Amino acid sequence: MNFELSDEQRMLQENARRYMEKSYAFNNRQAIAADGHFATRQWQEYAELGWLAAGIPEEFGGVGFSPVETTILMEEMGRGLLLEPFLHACLLPAALIQHCANEAHKLQLLPAIGSGEALIAVACSEPESRGDVAWVATRAQRRGDDYVLNGRKSMVVCAAQSDWLLVVARSAGETGDTEGLSIFLLPRDTPGVLLEPVRLLDGTPAADLVLNEVVVPAASLLGAGGAAYAGLQRAIDESIVHQCAEIVGGMEDVLALCAEYLKTRKQFGVAIGSFQALQHRMADMAIETMQARASLHRGLAILASVSAADDERSAQISGCKAQVMRSAKFVTAQGIQLHGGYGVTEEFRVGHHYRRLVLNNAWFGGMDYHLARYARSIQQACAELA
Repeated sequence: MNFELSDEQRMLQENARRYMEKSYAFNNRQAIAADGHFATRQWQEYAELGWLAAGIPEEFGGVGFSPVETTILMEEMGRGLLLEPFLHACLLPAALIQHCANEAHKLQLLPAIGSGEALIAVACSEPESRGDVAWVATRAQRRGDDYVLNGRKSMVVCAAQSDWLLVVARSAGETGDTEGLSIFLLPRDTPGVLLEPVRLLDGTPAADLVLNEVVVPAASLLGAGGAAYAGLQRAIDESIVHQCAEIVGGMEDVLALCAEYLKTRKQFGVAIGSFQALQHRMADMAIETMQARASLHRGLAILASVSAADDERSAQISGCKAQVMRSAKFVTAQGIQLHGGYGVTEEFRVGHHYRRLVLNNAWFGGMDYHLARYARSIQQACAELA
């Protein structure tokens, strides 16, 4: 797979970086975070720029970007500490709809996502799931022409601001089974849906969902009932790779912030960047950032592979996230330390990158979960060769 950017990709990268630097300055971000809501005006700007249509095929009103172009956008958004839910309310629902929905739902929803007319929140995780896509205890019981949903979903980004909810529930089987998963589309204000709003560590608005005897028509079922696991796992795998791109962009911003700080901060009358120990630490941070980028490239190559089976693809992408998280934890923690006590204050960007990393670690499963999953895959492969 060729990772040299084309002229069009470089132009996309430059335009996205200029936009983030000009229109999403750090002071603007602070105001958005303090308000507790993402900026709807900027969301419409993203639609006008074509960014909301990035993950949507052209036949459904999208721009037909490949995962490479989408990760270019995610890198720049990670560099700029974007608060708007581009991954969770744009790329993830678009991927779910493409991989799980019927043609009618695709025609209804994908153009609305790309134009910014509809904001869709995805309720797929639960308090005990810890990244396991099949760990769904929320139940969907068939009653005549309807389904009745009962359960609890956690950390649903921008649930209170959304127009629609995509809720993953179990219509058959037991918790942990890959069979029996279904996805339902329902309006946010559906009777029986209780939102418990929370503000996450970096100011991102989210909510826990309590579903109590929520009655939805069978027509709200996204695709075939009980057969959503494969499409859901594919959408999560793509989202993890995009998440890794955001993390890499944040790491590169931490490196730039530290390099500038070491040039200007003086001790004993000289810039602290002249101290050899700090130069070595910056070198270590640069190496970890390059290793994280290599893991991101590997994730993109895995998504592009037509030969990888679903389970193998997911396990390999788990390995990519585990490595990116490991490298990012080192880089952001060192970045805070290099800034001294200033690193954890609201006024310095480096601490905000660490907060965002904590959330990225929680979304779609943490480093420990993905490392264990990747290790099991390697052990299984070795056992088959023995």
